[in-house]
Amino acid sequence: MEKDRKRFRPGVVGCRRLFLMACLALGLICSLPFLLTSPELQWHIDHNVKLSVITPVPASKESELIAFICKRRDGIQPGGVYVVHPDGSHLRQARAHPNERYKYLNWSPDGRWMAMVISNVTNLLPNEKYEIYRIRFDGLDSSRLTYNHFREYYPLWSNDGKSIWFFSDGTIHKTSINGHEVSQSHISNISKDLLSRRPVDWSSDDQKIAGIRSYDELLVGTNPDGSDWRVLTRAGRTIHHVAWAPNDEQIMYYTFDATYDSRKLAVFNAKGQVEDFSIEMDLIRDAQWSPDARWIAIDGRALDEGEGEHLYLLDVDSGHFRYVTLIGMYHFGAISWSPDSDWIVFSSYPRSGGNSQILKVKRDGTKLQQLIDIDCRVTEISWSPR
Repeated sequence: MEKDRKRFRPGVVGCRRLFLMACLALGLICSLPFLLTSPELQWHIDHNVKLSVITPVPASKESELIAFICKRRDGIQPGGVYVVHPDGSHLRQARAHPNERYKYLNWSPDGRWMAMVISNVTNLLPNEKYEIYRIRFDGLDSSRLTYNHFREYYPLWSNDGKSIWFFSDGTIHKTSINGHEVSQSHISNISKDLLSRRPVDWSSDDQKIAGIRSYDELLVGTNPDGSDWRVLTRAGRTIHHVAWAPNDEQIMYYTFDATYDSRKLAVFNAKGQVEDFSIEMDLIRDAQWSPDARWIAIDGRALDEGEGEHLYLLDVDSGHFRYVTLIGMYHFGAISWSPDSDWIVFSSYPRSGGNSQILKVKRDGTKLQQLIDIDCRVTEISWSPR
């Protein structure tokens, strides 16, 4: 019997080894998606592997550019980031990848770089990852700046172009342009449920910050840690977007009521702590300050105008509100100003479907021009600085 036991013992040991190896293999397979998507691993790949084999091609920027983000009409196929000259020439794709989605496009002050959020959609993990990227105007050089487990939103360049502010997990962060985080705030209750629009904005001199708290409070302060933040006004309904004027004295925001039946755009004087004026509308998709702070372009629909959308112009000094375009279109919240505040570029999408058009028009409504026609839905547009 002792010999028989010795004879069969190796078989038992072998089975145990096979079982342990199978368990280890199963554990490795289960953990593989988390290992491959680990921020730490991705940082080492980008900074140690890619940099050693990829040398960016030098380039010189010779013209202002209009950058835009395209989303495929079926919502499934990937879109891309494109740039085009202001006359509609030299259209080129700056970035596109089957697993990437793009949003929150923002130009650097010198007009050479774009900051944006890119989400990587894979089958390894069910949730999208939103990270901040810096991409050169021609798309030939790009860097991922954030590596963590949270989602990032709204990259905003500092006035000197040396750092980028962004919003993540209810706090405001700042990163240098090489991706090293240098500061983080701990402001509580900044609205995280309204991330389709901007819940915070810095003044152009980087000295003041405005934000939305508890859905209807407009705050202002000078320290991103929230130590001196104060309530400017309580809107009484949900604030959907906040933006400093380029003169750093006024704040524009727009709201909607609980039934989504009406919208209000307001201009608040931060220095005098009073509301300069407001207008009621049926719909506001987007509103943008002109670089000279004299005008606000609005994509939406005025009261009692039925269906369709228009481009409007608001004179900030007088409060005068008028049409820029009389053609009813769907603009999808994509408008931007030229650096000299003379032109407005916007996208349109026909009610009957079809391609998106990118057009530009003089501020007074003249010289309407079509720049491009493209088989996708343009969701964001940004005209570069000079």
